[in-house]
Amino acid sequence: MPLSVVVQPAAEPVSTATAKAHLRVDISTDDTLIGTLITAAREMVERHTRRSLIYTGYRYTLDYFPGGPIHLPRLPVVSANASTVFEYATPRIQYVDQDGATQTLTVSTDYELDLAGNPPRIVQPPDVVWPTPKSYKVNAITIDFVSGYGSAATDVPALLRQAVLMLVAHWYENREAVGSVGTSVPMAVDSILRIYSAGDYQ
Repeated sequence: MPLSVVVQPAAEPVSTATAKAHLRVDISTDDTLIGTLITAAREMVERHTRRSLIYTGYRYTLDYFPGGPIHLPRLPVVSANASTVFEYATPRIQYVDQDGATQTLTVSTDYELDLAGNPPRIVQPPDVVWPTPKSYKVNAITIDFVSGYGSAATDVPALLRQAVLMLVAHWYENREAVGSVGTSVPMAVDSILRIYSAGDYQ
């Protein structure tokens, strides 16, 4: 069940200027390094929490439809309010049919969205069954969806932005591995990641 990014976030949850203020750095020599650390910290936070901070377009592929709901591997998943950022706002499902043609399902008729859950779900309406894709076709089903809190840094929860800042500071001050395996992330960052990794937290 591969997941790939098809539209990268247009911004980072923390600007270079904000990170420099946090680091108390007032020269431009390390601007490129700090920018790289911001991206790395954001990616780490996203991987640990399975969340997207800034609107990001994903493609999720399946070989066949499951027997029940489809659980999307990122959250929060957005529906309509990302339409100004991406060509598709509501999660879009396409599949290769028995004749090898690509078909697009219709939301509300062929599937319904439960985006408030953790994880977000795509479910079948009452008395509706998933279609049968082409047999033995790898990645016969593609689901395109948008995940993220918004298009700007201010849309991201303060705790997650703080985790990014603390990781940037930690890596900026420690250019090599620190401590033993499992202790290279500051405890405060680890606590935030645990909070947002909890199955009942939105």
